[in-house]
Amino acid sequence: MFDIDGTLVDSVGFDSNYYADALRSVLEVEIDDTWRPYKHVTDGGILEELLASKPFGRPLEELRAAAKARFLAAIHAHFARDAKPVREIAGAKALVEHLASLPNVRVAIATGGWAESARLKLAAIGIDPDTVPHATSSDHIERARIMQIAEERALGGAPWTTRTYFGDGAWDKRASAELGYRFVGVGKRVEHDVRFDDFRDRDAVLRCLGLAL
Repeated sequence: MFDIDGTLVDSVGFDSNYYADALRSVLEVEIDDTWRPYKHVTDGGILEELLASKPFGRPLEELRAAAKARFLAAIHAHFARDAKPVREIAGAKALVEHLASLPNVRVAIATGGWAESARLKLAAIGIDPDTVPHATSSDHIERARIMQIAEERALGGAPWTTRTYFGDGAWDKRASAELGYRFVGVGKRVEHDVRFDDFRDRDAVLRCLGLAL
């Protein structure tokens, strides 16, 4: 199972900025864009925590819709300018495709982003979101529950032997521990004993998963 931002797609640099800007402009609140103070570090989770942080002069549903719309408009504008700068984490697409081709492996994606932006990012790096079972913050605000939904969609009731989650954030690591997943860190933003900068050494990743020949 894979996260998207910073794990499959090199999108943290623009995604976080657009999200923080959207919430600041619509809610007129301070945002800690390290994301560490928030209980659920997902697009929906942070928004709900901020909506509960103080009284607002507008209906919450209106604010919720406006914040999401502002963020998605910024993402769409970014892609409309030029999707080419939206790069994969090196080797990500090839790894996902290889794992999906193995008979005893199920691949899934679980992201804290909303579905609309998740689909854009996956498509930008050549992964058809309709071919990979996935769950997003549009399904639930809690990351662990998002992972469970993705797992259910990938397995369809079939049994599993081991489960591994690839992620780039401390919140990914915490959710993996909560659910009993083995965690593999990606990039330099998360400290972990098993970590890869990217997926260029596919054989090393497969050995880590116990799938090397």
